[in-house]
Amino acid sequence: MAEELVMPRLSDTMERGTIARWLKREGDAFTSGEVLAEIETDKALMELNAYDDGVLLRILVPDGGEADLGAPIAIVGQAGEEVPDPPAGAAGEPVAAPPVDAEPAAPSSASATAPATPAAELRASPVARRLAGEHGIDLRVLAGRGSGPDGRIVKVDVERLIGKLGEGPALTAAGPTPAPPKPVPASLAGEVRIERPSSMLRAIAQRMGESNGPIPHFYVESQVDMRRALDLRRELNEALAGDAKVSVTDMIVRASALALMEHPEVHRSWVAEGLAYHPHANVGIAVALDEGLIVPVVRQAEARSLVEIARTADDLAERARAGRLLQDEIEGGTFTVSNLGMFGVTRFMAIINPPEPAILAVGATVDTPVAEGGEVVVRPIMTLTLSCDHRATSGAGGAALLQSLKRLLEQPVLLLA
Repeated sequence: MAEELVMPRLSDTMERGTIARWLKREGDAFTSGEVLAEIETDKALMELNAYDDGVLLRILVPDGGEADLGAPIAIVGQAGEEVPDPPAGAAGEPVAAPPVDAEPAAPSSASATAPATPAAELRASPVARRLAGEHGIDLRVLAGRGSGPDGRIVKVDVERLIGKLGEGPALTAAGPTPAPPKPVPASLAGEVRIERPSSMLRAIAQRMGESNGPIPHFYVESQVDMRRALDLRRELNEALAGDAKVSVTDMIVRASALALMEHPEVHRSWVAEGLAYHPHANVGIAVALDEGLIVPVVRQAEARSLVEIARTADDLAERARAGRLLQDEIEGGTFTVSNLGMFGVTRFMAIINPPEPAILAVGATVDTPVAEGGEVVVRPIMTLTLSCDHRATSGAGGAALLQSLKRLLEQPVLLLA
C-alpha cells in the first residue's frame, strides 16, 4: 500500500531539512537500508535510509527543496500502485508541513502587543520559537492566546505579530529590542547578490546568537613553548612510517582531555537543572567547510592514546568534508578545540558552543624571542586562549585548566601515559 515518506529527525535540534539530492528516482526500486536521499540538516549532510523494501513512486520535494520535520517528501509503495496527487503545491515544489500552523484569525492589534497575564502558560511550536528568536520577539506576549489548541502559539501567530510590528522595534516582555536587520536598500539592489544561507549556516547563526549574548564569557590566555611537543611529534611520525600522522591539534585534544579530567570544576555545564558534570572528555574538533563550520566529536578522548586520537580525528575530518558524518559523531561534545594556526592566525577568542562549558582557541606556533636564563633566545611559541562560561566556573578554574594544558604540552611525554 502506498504511503508517505516524511522528513525524519536526523539531529537533536532539527526542525527543517533540505533535500540535497535524491539518489533514487521515481519508479526506482530499493531495499531495506539502502540510501534514498541525502538530506542537509542544521548540522551536517545526512543519509536517508529506506526502512523497508519498496519503490519510490513519487517525489514530492525535489533536489534543493525544504520541508518541515514530519512533512511528506515522497510517496513509496509497491510497483504498479496508483499514487494520489500531491497534497499541496505544484508538482516538483516542496510540500508544506502538516497543517499544524494553519489557524483561525489572528488576535486583535491590542492583544497582539499587550503582554499576557503572568498566569498564562507558554506553549509554542518549535517553528514558532525559532521564528520569534530570529526576530527578537519574546513569546510571553502571546502566552495563552495562540491560534493552536489550548492557546498554543504557532508559526502563523508569530508571522502576524511581525507584520503588525512592521519596521518598528521587536517586542519583548521587558520592552523594545533592536529590530532585525533591514533589507538591502533599493539603490543597492542591483549591486548586492543575495544568497539563501544553508541550513548549517542558519544553525550556526542561531547557536552563536544563543551563546554570546546569554552566556557570560570570560577569557584566559597562555603562551606555550612547543619545542618538546614538536620534537615528539616528529619522532612519532617518523616511527609510524605511513600509518596515522600525529598533528599538533591531536596533541592538544589529548592534552585537553587529560586536563579536563584533572579539573571537574571546569568540565561541567550550566543547565536548567543545575551543574552537569561530565564523566568523559568528549572533545570536538572544529572543521572548516565551504558552507560553514562543523564540529565532529572524539568521544572519551581521555581513554584514547595519542595515535588513536590521530586516526579518529583524521577519519572524522575527512568524512566531515565529504558530508558523511553520522548523527552521534556531531553531538554530545563537552569541550571544543578550534585551531586557526594553519591560517597564520596567532591568537583569537572563540565563542562557546552551548551547552559546552568552554572552548579552546589555538593560534599558530611562531618563532618568538623570549628571555631565558638572563639571555634572549628564540623559541616556537603557541598562544592558547580559553573561553569559559562564567556561570559554570570561575576565572581561577579556567586558569587552572589552562595551566595544566601548558604543563602537558611542555612535557609531552605525559601525553603518552
